Amino acid sequence: MLRKTIQCAVAAVAVTMLSAVLAAAQTAPAKAPADPAKVRADIDKAVEAMRKDARAGKAEILGKTMALDSTQAAAFWPIYKQYEAEAKTLGDERLAIIQDLAEHFDSLDDVKAKGLLERQVAYEDKRYDEAQAWNCRTSPHTPSDETVQRLLNLAF
Repeated sequence: MLRKTIQCAVAAVAVTMLSAVLAAAQTAPAKAPADPAKVRADIDKAVEAMRKDARAGKAEILGKTMALDSTQAAAFWPIYKQYEAEAKTLGDERLAIIQDLAEHFDSLDDVKAKGLLERQVAYEDKRYDEAQAWNCRTSPHTPSDETVQRLLNLAF
């Protein structure tokens, strides 16, 4: 139940941010065509800002809903930050695939489509492997099973 609530909250934050960006884009006055590299840099900057806000919002929601005591929090948050760093790396890879598709959509041929599909399948394999690694992760530094289980329930 907690996992579903958090997922809904994160989805709501993402939809709200995307709606705001789209609304701003629709109300902006028409301009002369811009340099494609500058446009890409602006888009990258906006996407990164949205992702950063979403991660911060997610961490805030987790902090409020999990109600960890100080011992649990000291064990949980370092693991969560490590998880988020790994998830961000995977997200960067997924974003690159989506951006590549968007850039070549109008001229997409079979070779490019197959390459994108292969990259997406490789990404999904990495994502699965990462989920498996987090499921199996144990070490002398691992906190209590309850704390790890909370992380895994939220993450996957």
